[in-house]
Amino acid sequence: MPYTKDKPSIYFEKEGNGPALLFIPPPAMGHLTFRYQRKLQKWCTVITFDIRGDCRSEESDHPINMELLIKDVLRILDTNEIKKAIICGYSNGGVIAQAFASLYPERTLGLILIGGYYKVSSFLLRQEYKLGIWVAKKRLINILALALSKNHFRNSDAANEIYQEIRKTDPSSLVRQYITGLKYINTNNLEQINVPLLLIYGAHDFYIHKYQYLYEEKVKDVEIAFIEKSKHQVPTKYYNECNAIILNWMKNKLLL
Repeated sequence: MPYTKDKPSIYFEKEGNGPALLFIPPPAMGHLTFRYQRKLQKWCTVITFDIRGDCRSEESDHPINMELLIKDVLRILDTNEIKKAIICGYSNGGVIAQAFASLYPERTLGLILIGGYYKVSSFLLRQEYKLGIWVAKKRLINILALALSKNHFRNSDAANEIYQEIRKTDPSSLVRQYITGLKYINTNNLEQINVPLLLIYGAHDFYIHKYQYLYEEKVKDVEIAFIEKSKHQVPTKYYNECNAIILNWMKNKLLL
């Protein structure tokens, strides 16, 4: 199995050839969040991974913070000898993705945020984070695994596979991951994103939509796409539409 060499070992999967497209998942969900985005390997190198403490990756040897999460993305690129990659983050993974793009513009070819936001300011979004923290503190990982798997995948085999992976997640690391995402504010760093930015939102993911406007104001090159009928679970429940949007954007921006 492919892992980064230094500790904690981060599990990743790499498939395909061409420009690298690295996906960052939400807390606990890991690489299988993007099982359907593997289809993009026909046009690029698709990299998925488990955040430290989640699924197959080792527990964090230090309290998790944004700096460590960003460095883990860098470690995966370095392990695979990738100089530049398109960084795609889903939900809280998008917080890490944009922080990475702001700090390492020389390693970022493009930025994609699925259900993206630059800080947790929405009441409903904040409540989701607080619930995640409570569940992790109570060590109710099996219940979390069941909820996340059923909420994201219609296919029972896919749901069961990610359920089994989420159950491996370390509760203490997960608490720190949720707290880091809840407290992190990327507002002042948006102007440092100097690569093309693609925002993908579910048309019914209403309390996330408001974030698009500051991205438009602060980032020079922004495109926004809404997926009809979708709520937040864009990459898992509306993957054909999601993949088509990503591919068309890459072809236009990167001339694939």
